[in-house]
Amino acid sequence: MKVSSRSLVRELPKVKAAARRGQTVEIVDRRTGERFVFAAKPTRTFGELAANAKGAYAGPKDLSSREGFGG
Repeated sequence: MKVSSRSLVRELPKVKAAARRGQTVEIVDRRTGERFVFAAKPTRTFGELAANAKGAYAGPKDLSSREGFGG
């Protein structure tokens, strides 16, 4: 994604979303000709993190029946 330094504030939600998806964002200053390039690591949502944890605990549903809880 390429944006100018003037439009950066206006386009900030789109730039943040693109960076979260892992796209490289290039900011161009048209007056000086400088270019700034940045990329962010894509963030994982809670649903993606929780999907890996499903079925990790295979013990009894009633935790008080576990050993050491005085049941």
